Amino acid sequence: MEKKSVYAEFLSTVLNPHILSMLAVILLALYSPYGNGSLDTLEVLGLGLLLLTVAPLSETLGDVFVGRIHLPFDDREERNEFYEDWVFFFGLAVLAFWFMGATTMLALSLVFAETNALMWFMNKYWTKVSLHSAAVTGFTSSVTMVLGWGWWWVYLLVLPVWWARLSLKQHDWAQVIAGSAAGWVSAYVTYGFFFGSAF
Repeated sequence: MEKKSVYAEFLSTVLNPHILSMLAVILLALYSPYGNGSLDTLEVLGLGLLLLTVAPLSETLGDVFVGRIHLPFDDREERNEFYEDWVFFFGLAVLAFWFMGATTMLALSLVFAETNALMWFMNKYWTKVSLHSAAVTGFTSSVTMVLGWGWWWVYLLVLPVWWARLSLKQHDWAQVIAGSAAGWVSAYVTYGFFFGSAF
């Protein structure tokens, strides 16, 4: 394997959607200025990690184990199965955080659900879209739009993710841009609604 491919594979692994989702939950739970409703910081952190990362990932791994889906989700129907499962868990998170008045995690859950719904729609009716691009842009947008523009530098993570996915020939330009658009639009609309203008 050539050096370029090794670096691209490393970046795709380190900046994968599951890790970025966990980082978003951790940063927003610990540093959001908008509060956690009836939950303390550790409760919102634990519940956020459980509902937004551990439960959906466990479902995916279970599906892989029983053979319902196969990594790396090259089949469009398998990708839709994945998106549908994750939207279900994100919907549960929306209900839980709404009930508990945890505004930041409610907004983050909605961003996750909306992004996955957009990904499902594009995958079903257009083409395979880059989940890595959606995740990195959703993560960077969530951090900057909730924690402030002092975090602008996290947007630089989009570039190595795009490079990695294109270098590995997992996606073309339209697919990485569409993935990022899904993450950004969901974040912009949702955080704008909850916390005022994102800019």
